[in-house]
Amino acid sequence: MERFVEVGAPVLFVPGINCSARLFLSQIPAIWKHRPVMIADHRTGGSIGEIADNILTAAPPRFCLVGFSMGGYVALDIMRRAGERVEKLALISTSARPDDASQAAGRAERIARLSADAPDAWIEQRFRQLVDPARVDDLNLLGVYRQMALEDVGRDAAVRHLIATLDRPDARPTLSGISCPTAILVGEADRITPPAVSEEIAESIAASRLTLIPDCGHLSPIEQPEAVTQALLSWLNADQRTH
Repeated sequence: MERFVEVGAPVLFVPGINCSARLFLSQIPAIWKHRPVMIADHRTGGSIGEIADNILTAAPPRFCLVGFSMGGYVALDIMRRAGERVEKLALISTSARPDDASQAAGRAERIARLSADAPDAWIEQRFRQLVDPARVDDLNLLGVYRQMALEDVGRDAAVRHLIATLDRPDARPTLSGISCPTAILVGEADRITPPAVSEEIAESIAASRLTLIPDCGHLSPIEQPEAVTQALLSWLNADQRTH
């Protein structure tokens, strides 16, 4: 008699600005032991909605969704458009809020700099803003970030991503409609999407669980890979829980 193992819906990762599959290299092998893994191609599309539509077109009928940073904005838009296709949702280092005036001005400045300057000159400065202050001189992490930004994503896609995030919709009104099991992860030292914005998401999604990661900035999958891996495995293998 043949034996068949139920594999389950694949896990679809959506990276953020200047990020690629390299961001999840510590998580992918562990997740693969439980579910197939897919990495969304987020490099095309002029808006968060267009990126979401492109990903949905290429995605399987049903999947577990992991969004990091801008990938979280895209994940929330996917939930709005086709939430019935998502078995479970994980949001890492992200926000449901649109940019305020200060954040929008900062993005516009980064667009101008990235369009005018050599990308390498901007990467190190941005890296220092992203990571825990204790890691600003971590050359290994900087090397990973530089590879993702310069080799995997490239300047043109990064500029498109920054433009797309400028006028993204406010996702907060849609959060209460999310009913699938949801993991929310954020670094305690995240200066880009501080813990308060993740707490806001958790308070609005009934079936959510919030994990605060110590000694960690915005790039949690590479700053604290083991903590992120364990949180994702708990989310993937657990029954629905409430926070």
